[in-house]
Amino acid sequence: MKVKAESVTVDGTAYTYCLALSGTGTTSYRSVKVPVSGSDTIKVVLRSSGSSTRNLIVADSNGKKLGTIAANKTASLGTYSYSGSKGYIYLYSENSGINIYKVQVDSNGSSSSGSSSGSSSGSGSSSSGSSSSSGSSVSGNYVVKAGGMSLADALKKAKSGQTVVIDGTVKSGAVSLPAGVNLAGKNNATIDFSQTSGSSGRGITLSGNGSTLSNITVKNASDNGIFISGSNNTLKYVTCCYNEDAGFQVSNGGANNKFYNCKSHHNADAKGENADGFAVKLHSGEGNYFENCVAEYNSDDGWDCYAAHGAVTLVNCQANYNGYCDGIYGDGNGFKMGGVDNKTPGKAAHLDPLNHKLIGCTAKGNYANGFDRNNQSGVVTMKNCISDSNKGNNYHWPLTGKPSALGYKVTFGKAIIEDCTNINGKVNITGATLKGNCKGF
Repeated sequence: MKVKAESVTVDGTAYTYCLALSGTGTTSYRSVKVPVSGSDTIKVVLRSSGSSTRNLIVADSNGKKLGTIAANKTASLGTYSYSGSKGYIYLYSENSGINIYKVQVDSNGSSSSGSSSGSSSGSGSSSSGSSSSSGSSVSGNYVVKAGGMSLADALKKAKSGQTVVIDGTVKSGAVSLPAGVNLAGKNNATIDFSQTSGSSGRGITLSGNGSTLSNITVKNASDNGIFISGSNNTLKYVTCCYNEDAGFQVSNGGANNKFYNCKSHHNADAKGENADGFAVKLHSGEGNYFENCVAEYNSDDGWDCYAAHGAVTLVNCQANYNGYCDGIYGDGNGFKMGGVDNKTPGKAAHLDPLNHKLIGCTAKGNYANGFDRNNQSGVVTMKNCISDSNKGNNYHWPLTGKPSALGYKVTFGKAIIEDCTNINGKVNITGATLKGNCKGF
């Protein structure tokens, strides 16, 4: 499975990316996991990638086939009416490749858009980069579009609880989002921050609490795409790309921020050492959560938790092909879990044990390690994860190490690797315990 650029228009809405299922699937392979409330209409914009009509299977969490949605040769909207228990259903191809552009669940008269990641995709790539591509139905208190009110002016006017809508592509200088003000996009909303410069050129700064960002792309900032030091913010279907530092960064106490179906790709700094996909580091707080997010082709790491002060949870996330971007090389770990804090003023460098959790995550083709301890001394749990063809170790969890910031040897807490898979790569798991049905170790 992979996300690829492909432009189609269905019922007046243009889509520029799709999730290519790339073959026959099951509930645990090449599948899209979709939340349902019990009485829903599942709407899918899709097409067969071949010359004949193919079927998209709708199955429940037990693998029972509930029905099908036809994927025609040309992109179209297909629907399935679901009636059953609250939980999840799975969408996968019955017979060869299908491209999915949008998944929407309408429940009890309300509409929520989104496609979620494929689970346990042993040969997949990006699975949650398919944007909801919202159309003209998005409404708000202020609308920003080319030739109209600037984003900076709209944010000056907006009050907590109000929404600023980004309509299409707009250019902007660096902005700070006031606490409680929301950003929502329509018509492939993109904020181009190419007019920023230097380390002060963060695209969007969130230092406040309680904002929601949805359906926007943030690109070309001279520093981070989005920098968060506030708490209790929610980001849905937000993409950060072609920025000159980490796409998303949470630092300086930022806590309980939630990321759903976000993607960070092709972010690169000059030396390659800073531009991670998702940086939850440098004194980030507790409770930051990622679900169905993808980091790929960033110059440094996919996720980096260096000097974090709170454990993170990652569910069905993917880190692919990080460590090289447009001729720039960085560290190149998929999920780098941090562990040493040498950045607290007045305090000597020390281990900061955190019990991170990674569930259903995949690391593939990264320039260094797939799942990397990076001196983390807490008990990190990896469950139902897959690591495939990373150039270093697929799983790198040594028992001891000598962190350069400390200068002496330490023994780390033992990680838990449960029901995980190792494909086409070596491992160092002297500092980990294998549990359940692990494969390929």
